[in-house]
Amino acid sequence: MNAPLNQEVVNDTAKLIMHRLVARELARDPSVLDRAKDQLTRMAERYPEQPWVGEWAEILRGPSAQIAAVLTSRDERAVRLRLSSPFTLGGPVDFKDEAMRRRIWRAARRVAIRAAAATEVERLRSAANA
Repeated sequence: MNAPLNQEVVNDTAKLIMHRLVARELARDPSVLDRAKDQLTRMAERYPEQPWVGEWAEILRGPSAQIAAVLTSRDERAVRLRLSSPFTLGGPVDFKDEAMRRRIWRAARRVAIRAAAATEVERLRSAANA
């Protein structure tokens, strides 16, 4: 079975993995939140009209557990917000490290391949039962 691999799914999965690492670090070190707030301030200066600035500002005012829930959520809003995350630049995990980025991308690709294969199996089962 050779299910097609959607590159956007791989990229979104990689971002989710990155933010799970950040959420783990946030639980250990509350200063992660301060760095994210500082980064958001810089981002807001550069992109003052972007709606995600206000969304992130609201999220960052919440308790750490709620912030971690957003960072690790699979819902559409969280997927969209991860595209403009203040946690990935100057954050607690060095995502500039090429080896780290490659490991994350390979893991995301494996997850996406498994998900695509499972979807294909379900499609074939449904077709067989129809």
